[in-house]
Amino acid sequence: MKILITAATSLELQKIREKAKSMHNCNIDFCITGTGCAFTAYMLTKKLQNAKFDLVLNIGIAGSFAKDIAIGATVIVENEIFGNLGITYPNKFSTLFDENFINANEYPFTNGKLFCKYVNCFNITNLRSVCGLTVDAASGEQNQIDERKKMFNADIETMEGAAFFYVCLSEKIPFLEIRTISNCIEPRNKNKWKVSLAIENLTAETFNLLNNLQLPQTKIIER
Repeated sequence: MKILITAATSLELQKIREKAKSMHNCNIDFCITGTGCAFTAYMLTKKLQNAKFDLVLNIGIAGSFAKDIAIGATVIVENEIFGNLGITYPNKFSTLFDENFINANEYPFTNGKLFCKYVNCFNITNLRSVCGLTVDAASGEQNQIDERKKMFNADIETMEGAAFFYVCLSEKIPFLEIRTISNCIEPRNKNKWKVSLAIENLTAETFNLLNNLQLPQTKIIER
Protein backbone atom coordinates (compact mmCIF):
# COMPACT_ATOMS: atom_id res chain seq x y z
CA MET A 1 0.00 0.00 0.00
CA LYS A 2 1.27 3.45 -0.94
CA ILE A 3 0.48 6.31 1.43
CA LEU A 4 0.65 10.07 1.00
CA ILE A 5 0.93 12.12 4.19
CA THR A 6 0.03 15.79 3.84
CA ALA A 7 0.28 18.72 6.22
CA ALA A 8 0.05 22.48 5.94
CA THR A 9 3.52 23.20 7.32
CA SER A 10 6.95 21.61 7.54
CA LEU A 11 6.74 21.85 11.34
CA GLU A 12 3.84 19.41 11.40
CA LEU A 13 5.70 16.93 9.18
CA GLN A 14 9.28 17.28 10.37
CA LYS A 15 9.35 14.67 13.13
CA ILE A 16 7.22 12.30 11.10
CA ARG A 17 9.66 12.46 8.18
CA GLU A 18 12.53 11.69 10.53
CA LYS A 19 10.80 8.81 12.26
CA ALA A 20 9.48 7.35 9.01
CA LYS A 21 13.04 6.52 7.94
CA SER A 22 13.10 3.78 10.55
CA MET A 23 9.88 2.16 9.36
CA HIS A 24 10.02 -0.77 6.97
CA ASN A 25 6.36 -1.63 6.50
CA CYS A 26 5.20 1.51 4.69
CA ASN A 27 5.66 3.13 1.30
CA ILE A 28 5.29 6.77 2.30
CA ASP A 29 5.40 10.00 0.33
CA PHE A 30 4.96 13.49 1.76
CA CYS A 31 3.38 16.76 0.65
CA ILE A 32 3.54 20.15 2.38
CA THR A 33 0.51 21.96 1.04
CA GLY A 34 0.79 25.38 2.64
CA THR A 35 -1.76 26.96 4.96
CA GLY A 36 -5.30 27.50 3.70
CA CYS A 37 -7.83 25.99 1.33
CA ALA A 38 -6.51 27.36 -1.97
CA PHE A 39 -2.94 26.16 -1.42
CA THR A 40 -4.12 22.79 -0.10
CA ALA A 41 -6.44 22.17 -3.04
CA TYR A 42 -3.76 23.08 -5.59
CA MET A 43 -0.84 21.19 -4.06
CA LEU A 44 -2.85 18.06 -3.29
CA THR A 45 -4.45 17.95 -6.73
CA LYS A 46 -1.05 18.42 -8.37
CA LYS A 47 0.40 15.60 -6.28
CA LEU A 48 -2.46 13.25 -7.14
CA GLN A 49 -2.05 13.95 -10.85
CA ASN A 50 1.52 12.68 -10.76
CA ALA A 51 1.18 9.60 -8.56
CA LYS A 52 -1.38 7.08 -7.36
CA PHE A 53 -1.96 6.40 -3.68
CA ASP A 54 -3.97 3.83 -1.77
CA LEU A 55 -4.47 6.18 1.16
CA VAL A 56 -4.01 9.91 1.66
CA LEU A 57 -3.56 11.06 5.24
CA ASN A 58 -3.87 14.69 6.29
CA ILE A 59 -2.32 15.53 9.65
CA GLY A 60 -1.81 18.69 11.66
CA ILE A 61 -2.63 20.70 14.73
CA ALA A 62 -5.97 22.38 15.34
CA GLY A 63 -7.97 24.56 17.68
CA SER A 64 -10.89 23.14 19.63
CA PHE A 65 -14.36 24.57 20.16
CA ALA A 66 -15.23 21.66 22.44
CA LYS A 67 -14.22 22.16 26.06
CA ASP A 68 -14.16 18.39 26.69
CA ILE A 69 -11.36 17.81 24.17
CA ALA A 70 -8.12 18.29 26.04
CA ILE A 71 -5.17 20.20 24.64
CA GLY A 72 -2.78 17.57 23.33
CA ALA A 73 -5.56 15.13 22.42
CA THR A 74 -5.60 13.68 18.92
CA VAL A 75 -8.90 13.29 17.08
CA ILE A 76 -10.01 11.84 13.77
CA VAL A 77 -12.20 14.05 11.59
CA GLU A 78 -15.38 12.35 10.42
CA ASN A 79 -16.87 15.31 8.55
CA GLU A 80 -15.81 18.77 7.43
CA ILE A 81 -17.61 22.05 6.74
CA PHE A 82 -16.52 25.09 4.71
CA GLY A 83 -17.02 27.69 7.41
CA ASN A 84 -16.73 30.99 5.57
CA LEU A 85 -17.78 30.09 2.05
CA GLY A 86 -20.76 32.35 1.61
CA ILE A 87 -22.10 35.87 1.96
CA THR A 88 -21.86 38.28 4.87
CA TYR A 89 -24.95 40.37 5.59
CA PRO A 90 -25.11 43.24 8.10
CA ASN A 91 -26.37 40.96 10.87
CA LYS A 92 -25.59 37.43 9.74
CA PHE A 93 -23.50 35.07 7.63
CA SER A 94 -25.20 32.95 4.98
CA THR A 95 -23.56 29.92 3.35
CA LEU A 96 -23.63 29.20 -0.36
CA PHE A 97 -26.00 26.35 0.48
CA ASP A 98 -28.35 28.78 2.24
CA GLU A 99 -28.21 31.02 -0.82
CA ASN A 100 -28.85 28.08 -3.20
CA PHE A 101 -25.63 28.62 -5.09
CA ILE A 102 -24.74 25.00 -4.30
CA ASN A 103 -27.08 22.07 -3.73
CA ALA A 104 -26.38 20.88 -0.19
CA ASN A 105 -26.74 17.25 -1.33
CA GLU A 106 -24.85 17.43 -4.59
CA TYR A 107 -21.80 15.16 -4.53
CA PRO A 108 -19.49 15.31 -2.71
CA PHE A 109 -21.69 17.14 -0.17
CA THR A 110 -24.28 15.61 2.15
CA ASN A 111 -26.44 18.18 3.93
CA GLY A 112 -23.75 20.74 3.22
CA LYS A 113 -21.02 18.64 4.83
CA LEU A 114 -18.19 16.49 3.51
CA PHE A 115 -18.02 13.04 5.09
CA CYS A 116 -15.16 10.57 5.40
CA LYS A 117 -16.54 7.04 5.09
CA TYR A 118 -13.12 5.51 5.62
CA VAL A 119 -12.97 6.18 9.37
CA ASN A 120 -14.74 2.90 10.10
CA CYS A 121 -12.94 0.99 7.34
CA PHE A 122 -9.62 1.24 9.17
CA ASN A 123 -11.11 0.32 12.57
CA ILE A 124 -9.71 3.37 14.32
CA THR A 125 -11.30 3.08 17.73
CA ASN A 126 -8.81 4.91 19.96
CA LEU A 127 -9.44 8.38 18.53
CA ARG A 128 -12.53 10.49 19.07
CA SER A 129 -14.48 11.27 15.90
CA VAL A 130 -15.18 14.97 15.42
CA CYS A 131 -16.72 17.51 13.09
CA GLY A 132 -14.24 19.95 11.57
CA LEU A 133 -14.88 23.54 10.55
CA THR A 134 -12.53 24.91 7.89
CA VAL A 135 -12.00 28.66 7.56
CA ASP A 136 -9.64 30.94 5.67
CA ALA A 137 -9.46 33.34 8.62
CA ALA A 138 -9.00 31.55 11.94
CA SER A 139 -11.39 32.46 14.76
CA GLY A 140 -9.81 34.88 17.20
CA GLU A 141 -12.56 37.28 18.29
CA GLN A 142 -15.37 36.39 20.68
CA ASN A 143 -18.36 37.46 18.58
CA GLN A 144 -16.96 35.58 15.60
CA ILE A 145 -16.31 32.51 17.75
CA ASP A 146 -19.82 32.58 19.19
CA GLU A 147 -21.39 32.94 15.74
CA ARG A 148 -19.43 30.04 14.27
CA LYS A 149 -20.12 27.78 17.24
CA LYS A 150 -23.85 28.48 17.06
CA MET A 151 -24.09 28.18 13.28
CA PHE A 152 -21.96 25.10 12.65
CA ASN A 153 -21.72 23.23 15.97
CA ALA A 154 -18.26 21.94 15.02
CA ASP A 155 -15.72 20.42 17.42
CA ILE A 156 -12.48 21.71 15.91
CA GLU A 157 -11.28 24.36 13.49
CA THR A 158 -8.58 24.16 10.81
CA MET A 159 -7.67 26.06 7.66
CA GLU A 160 -7.31 23.07 5.30
CA GLY A 161 -9.55 20.15 6.25
CA ALA A 162 -12.56 20.76 4.02
CA ALA A 163 -10.36 21.41 0.99
CA PHE A 164 -8.55 18.14 1.68
CA PHE A 165 -11.86 16.27 1.98
CA TYR A 166 -13.22 17.90 -1.19
CA VAL A 167 -10.25 16.91 -3.33
CA CYS A 168 -10.09 13.33 -2.04
CA LEU A 169 -13.84 12.79 -2.39
CA SER A 170 -13.81 14.29 -5.89
CA GLU A 171 -10.89 12.06 -6.90
CA LYS A 172 -12.44 9.07 -5.09
CA ILE A 173 -9.28 8.30 -3.13
CA PRO A 174 -9.39 6.74 0.37
CA PHE A 175 -8.41 9.34 2.94
CA LEU A 176 -8.21 10.15 6.62
CA GLU A 177 -7.62 13.33 8.60
CA ILE A 178 -6.22 13.38 12.12
CA ARG A 179 -5.57 16.49 14.16
CA THR A 180 -4.02 17.16 17.55
CA ILE A 181 -5.38 20.01 19.62
CA SER A 182 -2.88 22.78 20.30
CA ASN A 183 -5.27 25.37 21.74
CA CYS A 184 -8.80 26.22 22.74
CA ILE A 185 -10.61 28.52 20.34
CA GLU A 186 -10.91 31.78 22.24
CA PRO A 187 -9.84 35.41 21.77
CA ARG A 188 -6.40 34.95 20.25
CA ASN A 189 -3.59 34.44 22.77
CA LYS A 190 -0.72 32.33 21.40
CA ASN A 191 0.98 32.33 24.79
CA LYS A 192 -1.58 29.71 25.86
CA TRP A 193 -0.98 27.44 22.88
CA LYS A 194 0.82 24.10 23.35
CA VAL A 195 2.28 23.59 19.90
CA SER A 196 5.26 21.45 20.94
CA LEU A 197 3.02 19.10 22.92
CA ALA A 198 0.58 18.88 20.02
CA ILE A 199 3.34 18.07 17.50
CA GLU A 200 4.79 15.39 19.79
CA ASN A 201 1.40 13.72 20.29
CA LEU A 202 0.49 14.10 16.62
CA THR A 203 3.67 12.28 15.62
CA ALA A 204 3.02 9.44 18.06
CA GLU A 205 -0.60 8.99 16.99
CA THR A 206 0.29 9.13 13.30
CA PHE A 207 2.70 6.24 13.70
CA ASN A 208 0.29 4.36 15.89
CA LEU A 209 -2.21 4.61 13.05
CA LEU A 210 0.35 3.55 10.42
CA ASN A 211 1.54 0.58 12.46
CA ASN A 212 -2.00 -0.65 12.99
CA LEU A 213 -2.76 -0.57 9.28
CA GLN A 214 -0.59 -3.68 8.89
CA LEU A 215 0.83 -2.57 5.58
CA PRO A 216 3.06 -4.73 3.37
CA GLN A 217 6.79 -4.22 3.68
CA THR A 218 8.06 -1.67 1.18
CA LYS A 219 10.43 1.24 1.08
CA ILE A 220 9.95 4.94 1.78
CA ILE A 221 10.03 7.42 -1.05
CA GLU A 222 12.47 10.20 -0.27
CA ARG A 223 11.72 13.74 -1.40
